[in-house]
Amino acid sequence: MPDMTGDPVPHPTDETPEPTPDRSADEANPEPTPGHRVSADLTVGGRVVVRYRLAEGAIAGATDFVGALVARNHDFLIVDTKTERVKLIRSDVIAARDVPPASTRSGPAHLRVSIDDLEKVMATGWPAVDLGGLGDWQLRSAGGFTGRANSVLAIGDSSLPLEKAIDFCEKWYADRESPALFQVSGEAGFSIADHPVGSALLARGYVAGGGHPDWERILVMTASAKNVPPLTAESVPVNGDAVLRPDWLMAYGEQRPIVPGVTEAVLTGSAGQLFLSVRDEDSGRIVGVSRMSISPGWAGIFAVWVHPDHQRQGIATAMTSSIALVAKENNMAAIFLQVSADNPGAIAFYERLGFVVHHEYSYLGRTGG
Repeated sequence: MPDMTGDPVPHPTDETPEPTPDRSADEANPEPTPGHRVSADLTVGGRVVVRYRLAEGAIAGATDFVGALVARNHDFLIVDTKTERVKLIRSDVIAARDVPPASTRSGPAHLRVSIDDLEKVMATGWPAVDLGGLGDWQLRSAGGFTGRANSVLAIGDSSLPLEKAIDFCEKWYADRESPALFQVSGEAGFSIADHPVGSALLARGYVAGGGHPDWERILVMTASAKNVPPLTAESVPVNGDAVLRPDWLMAYGEQRPIVPGVTEAVLTGSAGQLFLSVRDEDSGRIVGVSRMSISPGWAGIFAVWVHPDHQRQGIATAMTSSIALVAKENNMAAIFLQVSADNPGAIAFYERLGFVVHHEYSYLGRTGG
């Protein structure tokens, strides 16, 4: 977590003395205040809105701060707003919640979010077990289970010169006896060689995909939840469960190897998720699964699998429509998913459901690493 810096803000215009050193929760205040409780679930690194009590005598009783939550300890929140970095006393917080990233581009809501902001949202939808940081970069490790949970999310400013930043990441993964893998993102059709991080990695002998053809280029597709075709009377029945059940996990294991303990931690590690399944009417066996991640304003689609004997029976369509329905009912206007560029069938399928390409990313690794 970043260092806690700056002065607390009992009032935006007041001068304040230097804060006392941070104390442990027990030493500082064994009884959490309402302000502690309402700010406890805010996502560090995410965009938040905090309603804050102003000093007695202020014209207004409270004001709102909107921006990125940089850090949190028992006593303070640090929020980067558009104009300044503020340090807020947690006991003076009245209300707080995560909010979707701000719009930075034109078009419908699901296309207006920036690449970096959407990547941050997606990272919360498939969280690593072991997470490190280097400036804005996220270093993720999860026992080798999936590239997304075992790679550097190289977005924003690493806080170090590029070559030193790469050295730091390589050592971080070496300390975990894992190969270094980097994820770089860009507009649709971007050239890895023209990406600053990508170019530096290519010069070190990294290659696109790191030996995995389906990692060479991955499309991030988004859609408005309201535009996904709705469920109909002919749709196959879909079950949704907030709890990861053993039979769901066993079905999921038919599409990729499971790392005991790690896979479950990744699948259940988001702030909220829903496990969808479709069963064969005769055998009762699960023949289709998908996972929905829940973030402010966004739903994510992960882990889609349909048994080969049951494909082209509307199972994937029904699960996607179900996710869109839940999203609309819970104020998540947009949906994202990721699909390998070497899977034209899946791309065409999601295009028919209203999804379009938002951006692309590639993994870079060393073959044989």
